[in-house]
Amino acid sequence: MKILIKHRHYENEISGVLTYINFIQRELESNAIEVKTISTAQNSVIEWLSQIIWADVVHMNSNHLGFALLCKLLHKKIIIKYHYLFYQSTHTDYQPMSFEQRLKTEIIQSLPKANFPLKWKLYTVVKWARLFIRLATSYLADCHTACSHFLAESYAFKQPIHILYNPIELNNQITPKTLQDIKQPYCFVFVGRLSRDKGVDVLLQATQILQAQGQDFQVLIIGDGTESKPLQKLVSELGVEDRVQFLGQLPHADVLQTLRSALALVVPSRWQDPAPYVVLEASSVETCSIVSKMGGLPEMVGAEGLLFDNEDASGLATCMKTCLENPQAALELGIQASQFVAQIFSPAKASESLLSLCRQ
Repeated sequence: MKILIKHRHYENEISGVLTYINFIQRELESNAIEVKTISTAQNSVIEWLSQIIWADVVHMNSNHLGFALLCKLLHKKIIIKYHYLFYQSTHTDYQPMSFEQRLKTEIIQSLPKANFPLKWKLYTVVKWARLFIRLATSYLADCHTACSHFLAESYAFKQPIHILYNPIELNNQITPKTLQDIKQPYCFVFVGRLSRDKGVDVLLQATQILQAQGQDFQVLIIGDGTESKPLQKLVSELGVEDRVQFLGQLPHADVLQTLRSALALVVPSRWQDPAPYVVLEASSVETCSIVSKMGGLPEMVGAEGLLFDNEDASGLATCMKTCLENPQAALELGIQASQFVAQIFSPAKASESLLSLCRQ
């Protein structure tokens, strides 16, 4: 079998989609499956055409109507995987509803206010056009998959959407984590883009609450983004300069090492995050996660993580305090999380699921 994996990213770009593709490609090739990848951002249309002709199955990892049309014209089976939210109306506020209700909500919420400038009103047409392209591309797909149950449900499609989890590989060469491996004073780590959606300000507010209670700990923030300077200013305003370090972008190996030496990962997202890889990466190095009850985050941690309500700094502080007062329990949660991802999110399981859909 020959599988063409399509995406829209550039080489060496940091992306969860590319991480998924790297894992799934290696696993497929280890099972004697011929695999090629193609980027609609980098490769030419001529290259698209030649690779589609070569393939038996095309595994699309983004919506692209032109590419999907070429696949159908050449009678190729399309298995599409959804990694992102489909509707802008589900970005922060999600309620289950039928496809018709979801479409109506999306259109109504995209309507401009009466006092909006003309260019913003005209941009509404662009948003509707993009929605149509996403829907048309999905209509052409033979099989639909999503990276989490939450994401599949949020699409509200009438066609079935199969769950194809993003895989993570465990390093079986490392020794089991112990309390001696955890850095002192105990550290909580955030990893990701510094934007409002990520909720780092909630983590800083929780840090202030714990500091006022006399807790001894550190918060390490890995990443960069538009909110970097405002967040550093907030650190000063909250008086938590001695507790918080901004480490900027780090090599992936350093990120994993920092996660392994941490007491817990904190993911305080205020948007419906479908299936962030960082939770799986923390679990892979036996570190537990504290996550907001948004999107696919509860699904990624299972019963082996701590959860708090969206934007609830006090609830987050309580979860962090639980870890600080019983680090052995936090360690055991991390070990259980590692076992959980090994069972549910292994590359072998993801490859097997994809191949099963290819053969249907």
